Amino acid sequence: MNISPIIIRTLFRRARNIPSKTYDIITSGAYKINTLPRVVPKEIPRPNHLYNLVNGPYQQSVIIKNQWQLEGIRAACRRARQIIDKVSDSIEAGITTDTIDRLVHELCISLGCYPAPLQYDKFPRSCCTSVNNIALHGIPDGRPLKVNDILKLDVSVYFNGFFGDVSETYLIPGVDQENSPVDKDALYLIKHARRCRDRAIAVCRPGVEFSAIGRACEEYIKQCNGLNIVKSACGHGLGEQLHEPPQVLHYCDPNEQQMKWIMQEGMVFAIEPVITEGNGRVQMCDDDIQVCTVDNSRCAQFEHTIAITANGHEILTQGKADMRPNVLERKAVFV
Repeated sequence: MNISPIIIRTLFRRARNIPSKTYDIITSGAYKINTLPRVVPKEIPRPNHLYNLVNGPYQQSVIIKNQWQLEGIRAACRRARQIIDKVSDSIEAGITTDTIDRLVHELCISLGCYPAPLQYDKFPRSCCTSVNNIALHGIPDGRPLKVNDILKLDVSVYFNGFFGDVSETYLIPGVDQENSPVDKDALYLIKHARRCRDRAIAVCRPGVEFSAIGRACEEYIKQCNGLNIVKSACGHGLGEQLHEPPQVLHYCDPNEQQMKWIMQEGMVFAIEPVITEGNGRVQMCDDDIQVCTVDNSRCAQFEHTIAITANGHEILTQGKADMRPNVLERKAVFV
């Protein structure tokens, strides 16, 4: 009988007496949020949602992108990847997420991009920095990152009429890595969150139902001890709008009609499962923006924007964290 290596490792993991780990539980409003506005030069084009101009044919059907649109999305995705890779070089213990947000903002401006989160549904900053138990839409603030914090950094940009969207998860290392204990449970969570996303991407090609993405995520996470999918965190189509159909579920729901849609060449969408150490239940924070886990468990998330091609798929946000895995080793970015 063949047994999955993941299942074997899981059995050993269950057999170990794993000590409980301590980490900061993040609550909304606990740390000061910079209220100074992030200024974008007038010459940089704004996305339509700032002017409530979001009505269009994308709301009625999935847009099959033409070559001109695909090249526009590629250009935006390249810039999103360039920004997140550059900013990752500054992520370390002691830096605040507000400083990370400033770096993202400045890089967006230097590349001629509008930071897509800024003023989107009243979001006040230029990127999402979700730490530990914050699952989604973390607002950058004045809290310094600590050793073994889990930081989920989501960067999305608007460039020349098109959006690009990418996210990575980082485990904050100690200054002295040889003597600083590493949170192995955090490593386990981050590693399998990334692999879950990659398994989902691997099934994408023309003729496949969107439900295959959710099945791939579920089948993988079932083999991981103690991990669960945050079902309310969905992927999405994107292009000339940040959120277009279809809504991409990271679990299988036979009653969801959009999951029965068939992938076609020219479709572009983001796959971004959020994986947690807890039960997967989340709730809105008091600020009505951030989303946290109900049981205060930590989360990890990785996101790619992909395009369906004639023979499979193209990862539009692939970058050095994918192609050169040792570059960010000191910050424990997992590939």
